[in-house]
Amino acid sequence: MKIRKIKLHWQILIALILAVLFGYFVPGGIKYVAWMGDVFLRALKMVIIPLIFSSIISGVTSMGEGKNLGRLGLKTISYYLGTSTLAIITGLLVVNVVKPGVGVEMGLTQSVEDLTESAGSVKDIFFRLIPDNIVDAMAQGSILSVIFFAIVFGFFITKVEPKYKESLSTFFDAVFEVMMKITLFIIKFTPLGIFGIVAREVSRNSEQLASIAGSLAIYSLCVFMALMIHAFISLPLIVRFVGKARPFAH
Repeated sequence: MKIRKIKLHWQILIALILAVLFGYFVPGGIKYVAWMGDVFLRALKMVIIPLIFSSIISGVTSMGEGKNLGRLGLKTISYYLGTSTLAIITGLLVVNVVKPGVGVEMGLTQSVEDLTESAGSVKDIFFRLIPDNIVDAMAQGSILSVIFFAIVFGFFITKVEPKYKESLSTFFDAVFEVMMKITLFIIKFTPLGIFGIVAREVSRNSEQLASIAGSLAIYSLCVFMALMIHAFISLPLIVRFVGKARPFAH
């Protein structure tokens, strides 16, 4: 079919435009298409935990010895925290200068009373990092707990007898490959999911559509600006002064 020859990002853009038109002009038909967005989101949630779990174990076991894990892990965490901090600072600067969304009311606000529970101390956060029941942590979608357990599990796979190490490493490599196939299959249906989600939201907020569209355009511009700053300034500087390489060649 010709539709399959259109690249995915163009399919998503077309679906977005059609969803806006459908939600605005055919609000009565939303009940027939909204389910596509719900199914798409549920499918994405379905693959998150097994994908993360298998990918981390596969990555840890591929590092070999524990000392490699520690050295590479420290570098990875440092790089992740550094680039994330730069990205957050860039985003905050752009958002505070442009202020997208100010004055737009989508009817999504809700008052919350008696909000007294806090995030807890560092000790509490550390305890929550270690799951008392990994199956329950997976069911609850506790990503940090799953990541921690996956790292520990992968590390001790490298410590067992070679025959078990090879079997487990091969198994989780295979699981990761399967989860990637499933994920890529789900991603193919992104245009349909976008259509269902956007059409429903446009139908709910049709009276404020012009205001929302203008604010969304400004927000999109903010995202683009922040990404360009991060991609063409922050990351190249890291490559040049930390990685000691030429950013363009890299």
